[in-house]
Amino acid sequence: MRIDLALLNNLEKCSERMTFLRFYDWETPTVSLGKHQKADGAVDCSYCRQSAIPVVHRPTGGRAVLHDCELTYAVVSNDPKCFPLSSIRETYRLIAMSLQEGMGGLGIVTQLAGSSRKSRSLSGQQMEDPCFVSPSYCELLYEGRKIVGSAQRRLRRSFLQHGSIPLQVNHATMAASLGVSEELLRRSVVSLSEALGRVVARRTLCEALQAGFEQVCRVKLHRREVDEDVRCHSSAKIASN
Repeated sequence: MRIDLALLNNLEKCSERMTFLRFYDWETPTVSLGKHQKADGAVDCSYCRQSAIPVVHRPTGGRAVLHDCELTYAVVSNDPKCFPLSSIRETYRLIAMSLQEGMGGLGIVTQLAGSSRKSRSLSGQQMEDPCFVSPSYCELLYEGRKIVGSAQRRLRRSFLQHGSIPLQVNHATMAASLGVSEELLRRSVVSLSEALGRVVARRTLCEALQAGFEQVCRVKLHRREVDEDVRCHSSAKIASN
C-alpha cells in the first residue's frame, strides 16, 4: 500500500496524465485501519498481538479490514479522460462497474450497494462495523452480502482507490481480530470462491478484472515497469484514448 501512496503522490505532481491499475496479495494476515480510524473500538488488539496479526493504517479512509486470502486492487489516476476526477461518487461508480463487469466474466452476478449501514452495539460495547459488514455507496454485493470492500483518497488533482476481494474467508479469524460475531460476518460477507462454488486462481481473477476495466473504461491496458522510487516490480497502465 506504500507503493499505492507513492504512485498517488507522484501523479499529483506529474504533468503527464496517467492511470495505474495494480493487483497484489498479502504474505501474512494483516488488519488495515482507515487513515484516520482509531484501533480502539475497531479491532481486538489483544487477539491480534497474540496471533501475530499486524495492525496498520492504510493511506485511504474506510473501516477495518482483515487482509488474508484475497486479491487487493488499486487504481491511481490523475487523468480526467479515464475518470471524473471532480466527482467522488462517479469515480466510485465507474470503478465499481469495471469490477462488476470483470466478475460477470467469471459468472458472478453482483449488485451495487446504494448506501451504507450504521454502526451497531456489539457485545454491550459501541463498536464500529468492520468494512465487510457495512457496504458503502457502489460497493459490490452478491445476493445481499458484500464481496468487494473499497476505500478512496483524493488529492487536488489525483486520487487513489483500492479494495479487498476475498478469495476465501476465515470467518473465525476475521471475527476474532475485528471484535465482531462470526454469525454477523457469515450474514454479511461472501468470498469469491463461495459465490462461484469453486476456487478461483488469482491470475484468473486478475485477467477477468483487467478485461472489465478495458470494457467499461474503453481503454487498453499495457504492462509497464514502474519507477524504482516507488519500489514496484510491475503494474498495468491504462492508456487513454
